[in-house]
Amino acid sequence: MKPFELTKELLFQGFRTSDGGLSSADAIKRQEEFGLNLIEQKKKKNYVKEFFKQFIEFFPILLEVAGILAFIADYYQPNEGNDILGYAIFGATLINATFTFWQNFKADKAMDALLKLMPTIIKVKRDGKIQQIDASNLVPGDIIILEEGDKIAADAVLIEANELYINTSSLDGESKPSRRELTTSKVQRSIEAKNMVYAGTSVVNGSGEAVVVAIGMATEFGKIATLTGNIQKGLTPLEKEIQKMTKILTILALVAGVAFFFLGYFSGKGPLIAAIFALSLIVANVPEGLLPTITLSLSLASQRMAKKNALIKNLASVQTLGSVSTICTDKTGTLTKNEMTLKEIFLTSGERVEISGGGYSAVGEFTFTNQTNTSQTHLENLLKTVWFNSRATIEDDKVVGDPTELALVAAAKKCNIKPDFEKIKENPFSSDRKMMSTFVKLEGKEVLLVKGAPEVIFTKVTHYQDSDGIKEFDDVTKEKMQNELLSFENRAFRVLAIAINDKDEEDNLTLLGLTAIMDIARPEVKEALEKCYSAGIRTIMITGDNAHTAAAIGREIGLRFDGVLTGDEVAKMSDEELQEVVKDKTYIFARMASNQKLKIASALQNNGEVIAMTGDGVNDAPSLKKADIGIAMGSGTDVAKEASDMVLLDDNFNSIVSAIEEGRTVYFNIKKFVTYILSSNVPEIVPYVMSFFFKIPNPLSVIQILSIDLGSDMLPGLALGSEKPEKNIMKRPPVARDEKILDWEVFKRGYFFIGVIEASAAMFAFITFLLAHGWQYGTVDLQNPVFQAQAMTMTLLGAITSQMANMWTMRSWDFNIWTLSWNSNKGLLFAFGAVSVWIWTLLNVPAVQKVFNTAHIPAADLWILVPFPILILVFHETYKYLRLKKMEAKR
Repeated sequence: MKPFELTKELLFQGFRTSDGGLSSADAIKRQEEFGLNLIEQKKKKNYVKEFFKQFIEFFPILLEVAGILAFIADYYQPNEGNDILGYAIFGATLINATFTFWQNFKADKAMDALLKLMPTIIKVKRDGKIQQIDASNLVPGDIIILEEGDKIAADAVLIEANELYINTSSLDGESKPSRRELTTSKVQRSIEAKNMVYAGTSVVNGSGEAVVVAIGMATEFGKIATLTGNIQKGLTPLEKEIQKMTKILTILALVAGVAFFFLGYFSGKGPLIAAIFALSLIVANVPEGLLPTITLSLSLASQRMAKKNALIKNLASVQTLGSVSTICTDKTGTLTKNEMTLKEIFLTSGERVEISGGGYSAVGEFTFTNQTNTSQTHLENLLKTVWFNSRATIEDDKVVGDPTELALVAAAKKCNIKPDFEKIKENPFSSDRKMMSTFVKLEGKEVLLVKGAPEVIFTKVTHYQDSDGIKEFDDVTKEKMQNELLSFENRAFRVLAIAINDKDEEDNLTLLGLTAIMDIARPEVKEALEKCYSAGIRTIMITGDNAHTAAAIGREIGLRFDGVLTGDEVAKMSDEELQEVVKDKTYIFARMASNQKLKIASALQNNGEVIAMTGDGVNDAPSLKKADIGIAMGSGTDVAKEASDMVLLDDNFNSIVSAIEEGRTVYFNIKKFVTYILSSNVPEIVPYVMSFFFKIPNPLSVIQILSIDLGSDMLPGLALGSEKPEKNIMKRPPVARDEKILDWEVFKRGYFFIGVIEASAAMFAFITFLLAHGWQYGTVDLQNPVFQAQAMTMTLLGAITSQMANMWTMRSWDFNIWTLSWNSNKGLLFAFGAVSVWIWTLLNVPAVQKVFNTAHIPAADLWILVPFPILILVFHETYKYLRLKKMEAKR
């Protein structure tokens, strides 16, 4: 038998204990056997190792190999600038690794957050007397003493309970206190047993004693910690894509290197020269500035999202948001304001009362239908009942208490009810009883005030208040009240039945009426949902409300759904059955326990969905970690926040949609600046190849190549990474899991379209300048170092000025640039200005000229640079226009 199924005698026998508790000697022996009562923490990270891990990711390894090859090339052919290139590559790798490390520097705090909920000192019976001990020293068989306000340190079976209520929200998400009883429970799981208390929960009311039956990781609390720790996060789409990009670029570089080694060798250059040339070509093929640009772009995106109340914990998760195909969201506080308002009252005398005003303001008016002489008195008595049978308080701007009770108190204040009563006794609300009662002295009489779920209260009612006195609650009246109840629920109201009794007993009640409370939907939710649907994202609501209320709320906010599934129905389904059910249809999940979220998340992911899951409780942590994007509420527990990828600071559904829009924008912005950066690789490689196979001077030095990769390309790349969303960003399907950043379109535009034009610009500028100043083909050594520097400067400027045009045309992937505001991207304006200043320094500042081997160019020669930037703008804009027309024709 399970511990919660045992009688007190069998419990004592099974755990070898007694009313007086364990002896100190016995407790020591058991501690040796069972260990300390602690939530085990994973081995702490070695942050030195974590830092060095940044250097063994795919892309950093590619850069590091390129740096080594640069030093090898410098060894065999010194004074060509390869050594500077090597140092620069390793410097860029170090900066990127350091930046990424600090961005992702997070200890595993989920376990620490769990421990915060565990008490340190508790009261226990040992050696026949009550002692205070450290909670970590508890062992199975100990008898713990429970009093109001205590945090519970272990799972235990009750042997004594006096009006005992505990807060189990840390385990099951239930905010209402749960009553504990001594009766042996007929349930399957210990978490459902009403004669048990649990580690991590707390005593709300009453007192008791209990025998410890599980400690540490064996507790229900420990099981959640284990489940959360065991769930492994896969690589994000961006991390996978960076791996793919690295492999592709590595293969391209190696293929080019090998091919040109053989070309060089068979053209009579010799093996050493051919090998050095191949190594240099491999290095030139590596876009050194790409990884820092991606990292900085993601960081800037996360900062923009933080301004929109979405705090990203892991940079790679920014892009994952762009792939989200399903949002699983809680209702309360996310789709709604979590600001309950009493909107209507149905009095048992037949009058309906509508109440104006919203939130917890005391300003509002009452409008009666079919008002009688006794209606006002009847209403005031009902409002007194709900206020005086409540723990909530509203004083000036301070509101304290449960949202439902706050709505009732606010309504009473609107009616100018005065709190003139004396509380004698309270029976708290619990999820088991579904009712609350308070015995008070009111207007010189003792009366029991009752509120609760109508289905429970109706079974305890024998009379009701009519306009001409108290009458029997017969079947006709009951049916009438049930019809009113159904009407309210179908309009998304949360309904409470209000009753009284002149005796201190929760039976033979007199019903006063029904209160219809609504958690007002956030006004922006409808628009946000429509934006989701146009973006191909389905939204699933998961709520603890009943099926009627859940469906009504769904309809009110514009949620598209095929039906409602309850927690009981989901519990009966196998994983495979649930997977099939949610494959093609969208359901609202009602009366759901938080631990069922994990089952839903797994079913959706097995169907290939990329899911975002919201949660706020400890028990939400496993599903948050399982989801592709776990979204914790800012008002939630530390454990949920640590298990999540994103924290929603304002608990608002609209912020989730904004974050997804930002994620999609980041994906396409990365696509843009990857194309932009790859474009400049071609004018870096082509001049080098031309000088190797043709009898021309060297058009471009290694340090000049570096000035493009880690200089003039960086700011425009970052500016493109912060471009605003394209106008169709939320009118296209989610980014598919297998959709690549480095796809054929990127290669085509970067290497074979814009890159070819830029390479032509660079070589045209170089050759034209040489010819204009008397050079003849076949002269490799120009003799005049200034003339050589001027010619190389023209090659460099040909590439840079083409990239300046490229940065503008890359602002939009699909649309022409004249459809965009020219000043909407301030970063790009700054980058354009910075690159212009950089060109001026290359031409006019001696110190810069000395480092980068450039020289002043007469103004009369600068016309050579003009045609190709214009060609890039005209050709690429025409290409986008024709491509968009073709795409539209296919739709």
